[in-house]
Amino acid sequence: MGIGIDEHSLPPRRHRRATSTARSTLPLCALYCVLSSVSVHRSYAFSPSSVAIHPTSLPYQNGGDPFTQALDGTSSSLARQRTTSDTFETWGKMRLGLGDGPGSNNEGVFWVGGGYLYEAHSGKELAVFEGFDIGKGVRLSDNHIRQISRKIFWFRDPITGEIMEDFEGKEVKPIVYDSQMIDYFRADDSITYSVEASLRNLKGELPKMKITSQMVGPRQMMIQVPVFIDVEIPGRGKYQAWEFYDYSVDPSFPADRPPTASWCRQGSVPPFNMDSKAVLRFSGYRCDRFEDLPDRMKEEVVRNHPHFVSPPEDEKEVEGVLGKFDDR
Repeated sequence: MGIGIDEHSLPPRRHRRATSTARSTLPLCALYCVLSSVSVHRSYAFSPSSVAIHPTSLPYQNGGDPFTQALDGTSSSLARQRTTSDTFETWGKMRLGLGDGPGSNNEGVFWVGGGYLYEAHSGKELAVFEGFDIGKGVRLSDNHIRQISRKIFWFRDPITGEIMEDFEGKEVKPIVYDSQMIDYFRADDSITYSVEASLRNLKGELPKMKITSQMVGPRQMMIQVPVFIDVEIPGRGKYQAWEFYDYSVDPSFPADRPPTASWCRQGSVPPFNMDSKAVLRFSGYRCDRFEDLPDRMKEEVVRNHPHFVSPPEDEKEVEGVLGKFDDR
């Protein structure tokens, strides 16, 4: 999961150490479904390493909610219980490769894809948006896991496909988060999260939100992560944004059906938009090796961001980049 935020909008994080010079001046959106087909000059970079089998959509039955009806046609509590997996364990394995068996990867996993930056209301495409997150998990207890990750995204010209360097005379840079740390906690009926370390000190600044899940039949878990940002900026006033991350995963983690994600956000995206109305839409999928990323992403990483071939090693590396943080 990525927490989107306008780096220029929030008070800077106070560090006890020097911070990395590689940070972006743009907001991070995050991340993390196979990219829908568009014209060649827009999306030729994206193609998963294997063809995913898309889940069959479930129609409404007698006015009922399809998210609570099993594929066998019954909506009884017993049937739903039979198709329910442990959301906390599934989340850790899906999002971070944490655990054992199919779906696990202790070296870390990539969430990669792309989408578009739109002008609000008109729907005008301002830029192609693409990139990835690379992260791994640390189990701190049965009910507490930690994400250690980094992420990078580029804005490309919607016509030429080239990485943008300016927009209407203003500099455009890639979104670069060299390190980030997010904690997840098992709750009674959901998962809660806390941003422990990032480019900005968001600990305690975000509304308390829950990560929720729903089984749709025995082989599809849907997971939603909401993020709402409502903070006061000294000298500027209120900064607001919202995001939703929607994941889909088969809890048995078959090799030919990778987990997918779609994400949308509305908020400021400098220099394209500064009034919290720009719209970002992203779709992506999980892969487990840097070699499986789209070629043009790999080339850009090797050329300019070589440490993005793997996640941060541990909390000490995060601390080295971001400074001291509260380890709670």
